[in-house]
Amino acid sequence: SFAACLLVGGVMKRFGVATALLAAAALPQAFATYGMDVSALVSADQYKCLKGKGIDFSIVRAWRSYGGFDSNARASVSNAWAGGMKNVDVYLFPCTSKSASDQVAGTVSGMKGVKYGQIWIDVETNPSSGCGWGSNLAQNCAYIGQLLDAVKSHGIKPGVYASPYMWGKIAGSSCTIGKNYPLWWADYNNVPGWPPYKAFGGWTKPAIHQFSDAGNACGVRYDKNYY
Repeated sequence: SFAACLLVGGVMKRFGVATALLAAAALPQAFATYGMDVSALVSADQYKCLKGKGIDFSIVRAWRSYGGFDSNARASVSNAWAGGMKNVDVYLFPCTSKSASDQVAGTVSGMKGVKYGQIWIDVETNPSSGCGWGSNLAQNCAYIGQLLDAVKSHGIKPGVYASPYMWGKIAGSSCTIGKNYPLWWADYNNVPGWPPYKAFGGWTKPAIHQFSDAGNACGVRYDKNYY
């Protein structure tokens, strides 16, 4: 499953959206799964309400763009499970002036004791002062690689959130550093599904499609997602 865990040889292993994608690929379109991502606190009752509206997974911000742990993350993730979400992941919005490994360690430490699946690396324009991406695409590509390696070093499956435009602007069209990890594809076309996806960054297909930023129900504003 999207956030399943398995105890192997005494070590807890996580399996993220890649596993879910393989399962979903074998099912008809009618069995598609709808979800949300949020950057604010969501209560268990709100998640229960959203569950009733057909939302089955949530991705919660755990690391903020200025380079600090999101104090709402632990509660939102726990509430997502309590509210009936089938799968729950977190995302890390990196501050590029800070150490990649330290930010990943901060995310993992901050979430210690709370069940979640993958950590997604958010690759987009960073609005926080002193944290934006530089103009050297090769350095940016390498930095993304450091983030992914750091997540993997903690025994957690990493993934990448990006749009073709942002990836090209930040990492460059020739950067394929994340191709072996799942892609959370951003394209606000308001149509859940894979068309009109076109390969970029070495990804031949996405794992998740973020298709709208206009979700608003149960007192929660959220982005709409699909896999």
